Amino acid sequence: MKAFQRFARWLEKQQWRQQLPLSRWHVKKLRYADPGVYENLTEDWSLTNVSNLADGHGTTYMLRQQVVVPEGWQPGEAAITYHGGGEGLLRLNGEPYHGLDANHWFVALPAGCRAGDELLLEIELYDPIPEPVDPLNGQSKQKPPINGISLSLVQVNQHVYRLFHTVLAVQEAAALLPEGNLQKTRLEAALKDTIARVYEPGGDAVAEPAYLVQAEADLRKAAELAGQAAGCNGFMHMVGQSHIDIAWLWPIKETVRKVSRTFSTVLALMERYPDFRYSQSQPILYAFVKEYYPGLYERIKQRIAEGRWELVGGMWVEPDLNMPSGESLVRQMLAGQRFYEKEFGKRSSIEWLPDTFGYCASLPQLLKGAGVDYFMTTKLGWNDTNPFPYTLFNWVGIDGSRILAYQNHGVNEHTRPRELQEHWASFGEKDKHEELMLLYGHGDGGGGVTHEMLEYMERSALAAGQPKAEYSTAKRFFDGVDASGAKLPEWHGDLYLELHRGTYTTHARNKRSNRLAEGLYRAAELWLSLSGGRDRLAFDEARERLEQGWKLILLNQFHDIIPGTSIPEIYVTSAAHYEKIMTLGNEALKLAMGMMAERLDTSGEGRAFVVFNSLGWEREGRVSLPFQPGMEELEAFGEDGSRLCMQLEPAVKQGEAASLSVMAGAVPAFGCKTIWLRERSAGETGESLAKGNKLIPSLAPVQESVTISLEYPTVLLELETDYYSIRLNENGQISRLYDKQCSRELVPDGRCGNELQLFHDTPELWDAWDIAKDYEDRPAGAQVLRDWRLLEQSGDRIIVELEWELGSSLIRQQMVVPLHERRLEFRTFADWRENHKLLKVAFPLAMNAAKATYEIPFGALERPTHRNTSWEQAQFEVCGHRWADLSEHGYGVSLLNDCKYGYDIKDSVMRLSLLRAPSWPDAAADRGEHFFTYALYPHEGGWQQAGTVREAAMLNEPLRIYDAGRQAEVHPVCPVRPVQPDIGAISGIRGTSKTDRDPIGVASEIAKVGSAVSSNGEKPGSFHSWINVTGKQVVLDTVKPAEDGSGIVLRLYESGGGRAETVIALSSHLLAGEDRFAASQVNVLEDWQSDLPMEGQTLRLSFKPFEIKSIKLTTSAMAGKGEQA
Repeated sequence: MKAFQRFARWLEKQQWRQQLPLSRWHVKKLRYADPGVYENLTEDWSLTNVSNLADGHGTTYMLRQQVVVPEGWQPGEAAITYHGGGEGLLRLNGEPYHGLDANHWFVALPAGCRAGDELLLEIELYDPIPEPVDPLNGQSKQKPPINGISLSLVQVNQHVYRLFHTVLAVQEAAALLPEGNLQKTRLEAALKDTIARVYEPGGDAVAEPAYLVQAEADLRKAAELAGQAAGCNGFMHMVGQSHIDIAWLWPIKETVRKVSRTFSTVLALMERYPDFRYSQSQPILYAFVKEYYPGLYERIKQRIAEGRWELVGGMWVEPDLNMPSGESLVRQMLAGQRFYEKEFGKRSSIEWLPDTFGYCASLPQLLKGAGVDYFMTTKLGWNDTNPFPYTLFNWVGIDGSRILAYQNHGVNEHTRPRELQEHWASFGEKDKHEELMLLYGHGDGGGGVTHEMLEYMERSALAAGQPKAEYSTAKRFFDGVDASGAKLPEWHGDLYLELHRGTYTTHARNKRSNRLAEGLYRAAELWLSLSGGRDRLAFDEARERLEQGWKLILLNQFHDIIPGTSIPEIYVTSAAHYEKIMTLGNEALKLAMGMMAERLDTSGEGRAFVVFNSLGWEREGRVSLPFQPGMEELEAFGEDGSRLCMQLEPAVKQGEAASLSVMAGAVPAFGCKTIWLRERSAGETGESLAKGNKLIPSLAPVQESVTISLEYPTVLLELETDYYSIRLNENGQISRLYDKQCSRELVPDGRCGNELQLFHDTPELWDAWDIAKDYEDRPAGAQVLRDWRLLEQSGDRIIVELEWELGSSLIRQQMVVPLHERRLEFRTFADWRENHKLLKVAFPLAMNAAKATYEIPFGALERPTHRNTSWEQAQFEVCGHRWADLSEHGYGVSLLNDCKYGYDIKDSVMRLSLLRAPSWPDAAADRGEHFFTYALYPHEGGWQQAGTVREAAMLNEPLRIYDAGRQAEVHPVCPVRPVQPDIGAISGIRGTSKTDRDPIGVASEIAKVGSAVSSNGEKPGSFHSWINVTGKQVVLDTVKPAEDGSGIVLRLYESGGGRAETVIALSSHLLAGEDRFAASQVNVLEDWQSDLPMEGQTLRLSFKPFEIKSIKLTTSAMAGKGEQA
């Protein structure tokens, strides 16, 4: 073998007939500020030897040189070679032509280049900033810096070039065959014969062209015969691609340039290799090219039209599939597929998610609803405990939807015979299907396919003993599997990645921003949709803002941004994005609520404020206004003239201003009510708000509800409510929680709830991604109570403020204990000063349940609470959304939150991960101030009957108040202020459901709608419901303007895992004149599926377990607007 390798090295050196150094270039130094925006670091172009470019990381160099193809060079012989660090884009005569980097060092110039042609060469060369070094293990895959660059114009000896690549292919195929194998013997004999005919050891002379051509032809023939004799070993669909991270160890702006390099390389290679096919995901990448490289974009469109460039991955980006809401995932597909359709006239039937950190169990239904038939990933091969058992399988979601799924052996693969062999060996379903797909091309940071990969592909028939390999597309592979009728194994539930469990928690502020943005845009779209667009200018203005904001939300859900696994610069950019997102959303919500308020009769004494409830059930709660001097002289009144209670809402962070909260009373489902503020009547006196948290008018405090213990040193406080007896121990933790109505002691003897647990957290490899498996064995200190006070004791609640030291950090918490409701809230401020620590809150429970349930996008998923198998042991941290639940038959406890995602429920202990402190790739990740709320909701019956979904929704979705007396901001302030001040501009106090204690039947619900909705053609009164949905289990999650402008779309899902019937009742005030609604069922892309019968203003629907339905409502007026749009 060494002789063959020596021969190959000799041929490699003989590839160039001539090699002309391109040393001196006109150079300008720049700083790349943003796509298309550069700042000069040197004013003038200077003639510079490029081998001396080594000024430091982060610099961009513009190189320019005019060259002439020398005399005697034949067409197809001219090429550029590049050796050195950095990443560059070669422009040829002003147009992007090819990427340059360590993998793309050879650039064949167009075949038409001939002697005497003048070529303008321009290179935009970037010296990347080094990756941060991981302090845990020194991990860093630093790209070589720009140092000692050499560029040459070379004349390629095509005969030697072809023979060299043929020898490589045959030599590597022979090396993989076992000793004594007949085909190995034949291949080695053919190689020896070639050497004898062409190579003289120690000599530099190259044989005559005719000898080279014949030698290469004979070697090919011998290898092909050996391959035929070896027989069939399967078939490999070879799919060229490049996995490009939108952001990770580089900023988003750099991805724009990475795409230009990758895509220009692909187009250049397509000219040279006519059978080459390429597949590329992520519509946002095409959008980047369209905006910043329009000429390149037109060439891509041509290749797509020819069928040589395949569109895959219908989502706008390759997002995280654990944390975004169900509606966010719909919008990913809606934005992506609509872009593909608009720009290229086609959609993708393949969801392409190679690198995402796990896949939620509701995804199959969402994908099928978007016209996606196939799913591809590579990430399940990263499991750290159990190898994923299948390569090719049917993935079954929580609703029963099935999608053909493929777990590729890897990504960023090559086309060498060894890769073919390893890939085929990894295929577990050979007995069911004899074809496989291999994805080749450099990725993560882009780059894509290289000329070496394609040279191996051109010689794939020479790899004796390996699968037959052909240029192909992903769709051809998947269609073949589908058509074969192969009986594939099934996988039910989520595709849980046994790795990267810390991504549910890292960069908590970013995750909170995402949750708040999702809620804000949901509310803004709801009220915009129901406004009817009567003020077309305001409607269009609001919709434009929402479209802009949604694109930024989707971008920031990329699988290395929201998980918290990128460099610091990404989170500076992301925070700026969220500031813009919230500004746009606030403006849209203000416009929408203004249009809605104009439709109401808000006449009355005093200043009118409209309270909006964007949830599908009647609820009670508080709304807040920023407190200003003089407000103590105001009082609030409801629609019936009754005086409403007002009080100061304390801030959780010391030194921040309190807000003025008003007990709004009942607000109807998807409805609103008006309250009025006016000055106190002459002669009336009231408690001054400035003196404390007294109610106005004062409610008699329930003194017996609080007992401060002086006798028992282990008891700090005892509280009594309608539902609970609560005892706090001397450290402020819950040592007793007794459910009086159900006679249940919830805290086991000797344990305590609301225990803040701090652990050392030093993962083996991926710091920001992973949680150390042994973290439970490494506690890092206990919480120590530093101070506490009884902050409020009123007629409806008690607030106890507690302050702990924990490690080097400070935790301040308001424990909100309602006197007449079940949900206990823990509003928390953390000044987090840890390194490599994990903070959890634990609630040990006197319960015994084999499974716990977690909310996922548009549904819920059960997981075992024991550790019997390695599969269960590996799930020591799992993802959930707004709630998780542990229930026995007849009783349970739900753990709710407003911005967290990491849970573990094992051995009857419910825990929620609150904060982490990794140091790579962001050394300061999560340090600083945090605000979050979690809540405990003990309940009778299962979580479905107890209304856990509603409780979690109310914790996350505040009542919102609009000042109808003037053009003003939407209020109020969230009780737990987010870090970015703008995000809190339109939050509010969470409410409680008035209907949760008593399930409502269809008939009574419709009657209730009738009582809240008038139909006399006049403006509705101050208490009005616009839409009502019967039953608890069906959730109307989304109300949005239709994409085509012809109506509104309702998105509902069955939330409890059972079958359900529901009736949607619509307010007549949504209509104008004699108009009537028409309804149709559409898919998530809003394609028509079937017409639905309306019964007056109502629509009846049936749901299967966890089924998602999208309903489009139109009227003749709406349809007209759609046609205009």
